[in-house]
Parts: sequence; C-alpha cells; structure tokens
Amino acid sequence: MAGASWWRPALLRAGRFLRLSSKQSVRKRLHSSSAGPRGAGGGGVPPVSELDKADAWLLRKAHETGFLSWFRNGLLATGIGVISFVQSDVGQEAAYGFFILGGVCVSYGSASYLANLIMLRRTMMLSVSAAMLSGAAVLSLGLFWVCAISLYIGRLEVEIVREDTCEDCRDKKDNGRPDK
Repeated sequence: MAGASWWRPALLRAGRFLRLSSKQSVRKRLHSSSAGPRGAGGGGVPPVSELDKADAWLLRKAHETGFLSWFRNGLLATGIGVISFVQSDVGQEAAYGFFILGGVCVSYGSASYLANLIMLRRTMMLSVSAAMLSGAAVLSLGLFWVCAISLYIGRLEVEIVREDTCEDCRDKKDNGRPDK
C-alpha cells in the first residue's frame, strides 16, 4: 500500500492532538492568562509581519489606481467635450454631455476613494493624518477639475455673448450714422 502512506502521519498527528487537548488541558490553557488567547506577552494584538505590510502596500496601491483610472476617464471625457465644443454648433450640444460624463467619472472616483479610504484605513495600515492628507489631495483634485470646467464654460459663454453683443452694437452704429 504505497499510495495510502501519505495519510498515516496525518492521522497520527491528529490522534496526538486529540489526546493532548483533553478538557482539563483546555481549561488550564484558557484560565492561565488573563490577557486573552495570545497570552500575557501578546496583549491581544498580533505582531505585524513583513507579509502584512506588503499586503497593506498592495491594497493601498490598488485603491489609488482605482481612483486614478476614474479620474483619467473623467479628464478624457472632459477633453473630448472641449474638442467637440470647438468643432460646430452640434458639437457644442454634445460637449455638455461629455462635460457631465466627465463630472460623473470624477465625482464617483473621488467619492468611492474617500469612502473606501475610511473603511479600509486600518487594513491599509494608514495613520489618521496620512488618510486625511490623501483625502485632502483627492478633494483638491476634484475642486481643481470643477474650477477648470467652470472657468472654461464661463469663458466660452462670455465669448459667445460678446460676439452677439458686438454684432448688435455694430448694426446699431451702422444704422444710426450716415455713410461718409
């Protein structure tokens, strides 16, 4: 029985464990320390290993990558909106849709980043100050995007109004004066 020899050591180990963990030894282990299952030296908090630190770093980078992809998509949609605004009158109508799409991407990316930052702060091993700094950076990026879009749209609206007003002014000036 060469194929069945792998389970024999496992059964022997399980039998030894069952014999050692009788009711008396379990009670003795539970009542021997008042600090909890980790013992008096551990204080209930396991030490942080290098693997835990690496996992926290990878989670943090994946979290930031998710935000950056949403923000990138928002910037791309906004850029397409700017380009289509310049093209034609129909493009101007489509541009507002792209601006809204960009706003949805930036807003959702920022909101999900902040919500996940609050929920996963301890898992990512971030201090409160580091989490607040990251949150402030995300909020400032969103604010810069909103300011840029409102300034761009405001500038375009002002230019459109100026052109109409200037043409009206020219017509009034031309109608009011006789040609020399």
